[in-house]
Amino acid sequence: MADSTTVIRKRYTVDTSQFDFDDHSSNSRSVRTTNITLIVLVGIFVSLRLFVRICMVRKVFVDDILILVASVLTVALAAVCIAATNHGMGTHVWLLDMPTMLQTIKSAVQYLFICQVLYAFAVAFTKISIIASYLRFVQEKRFRISMLITAVVIGGLWITGVFVTIFQCRPVSAAWDFTNLNGKCVNYVDYLYASSALTVATDIVLCVLPWPYFWKLQMSLKQRIILCLLLGGGAGACVASVLRITKLDMLRNADLTYQAVPTLNLSVIECSVGIICVSIPPLRPLAVRLFPRALLNNQLPSIRSTPQTARTYSLSKLSANTDNNSGSQTEHDAGPTFYREHSSEAELGRFRNMVEVSGDSQKEYWKLNS
Repeated sequence: MADSTTVIRKRYTVDTSQFDFDDHSSNSRSVRTTNITLIVLVGIFVSLRLFVRICMVRKVFVDDILILVASVLTVALAAVCIAATNHGMGTHVWLLDMPTMLQTIKSAVQYLFICQVLYAFAVAFTKISIIASYLRFVQEKRFRISMLITAVVIGGLWITGVFVTIFQCRPVSAAWDFTNLNGKCVNYVDYLYASSALTVATDIVLCVLPWPYFWKLQMSLKQRIILCLLLGGGAGACVASVLRITKLDMLRNADLTYQAVPTLNLSVIECSVGIICVSIPPLRPLAVRLFPRALLNNQLPSIRSTPQTARTYSLSKLSANTDNNSGSQTEHDAGPTFYREHSSEAELGRFRNMVEVSGDSQKEYWKLNS
């Protein structure tokens, strides 16, 4: 073209000088590989989490239900991303079939539209689940107020995210219908920059604020560090959010079917990492059952350090007594065999079915996730 410029729509002018017509690469495989892997990982970790809650702890908490909803939404988001590859997503626009190019781009934009709505739901439910798990075991008033304020901000981002995505254009179909020359749209990418910045801020709050409370748990130093890293695993989601912000400007590119892929992948990664990290700590009872010697030997020193305040609860009775802190309790036998490094198999078996619980309210997480 003489001026390297093409008008595709009344309000859009495309500079085709951006296009490298010799580039025949494709991002379709990246979309499929990334999203299939994340679907499998999310499915495994959430399934194991629910197995532990139902079959071992024998109690399901609100945060478990919320994370289940978040995982369903995240899997749906990943599935839509994979389906979009059959409608041009991941392919350069100049490699699309010329007779159906506009229809293919239209379909790809519709899939992006659905993905953004699902992302708003998935990321909101993931973070609210994390907050619910924090509130279940941290009773400190200032912390709880901070978490509730954060939940309100997340809820606001969720509602506005869905609303702005759906009604970014008037009429709604103008967001993907190139034949509608009278439609009016907001600058959606600018909105994504603003909302993503707030999303990163909430990630930082959820990562950093709980750490002082985790650090006070009655565990070995190694265990406390691991727990802080895992439950502060929102740091991984935070990194994905930041990277996603750096890729948002690609959504302005005329080669949208190809350039939108990094943003799509990072959206699913952000939700998946949050779900996986918050689902690892509840798997501790299963890990103790599978690797008793490795895990219990590491715990014995911390048990010895507070024998005078520790109590033991039967795991089968713990779930029934969690809410009212009442029920059958057995005073801990201070006999030396229980604390010996080289306990017998019978003692290890007995230990696997017991949970150490401190009377300190700041140690509730040790109780509820054991």
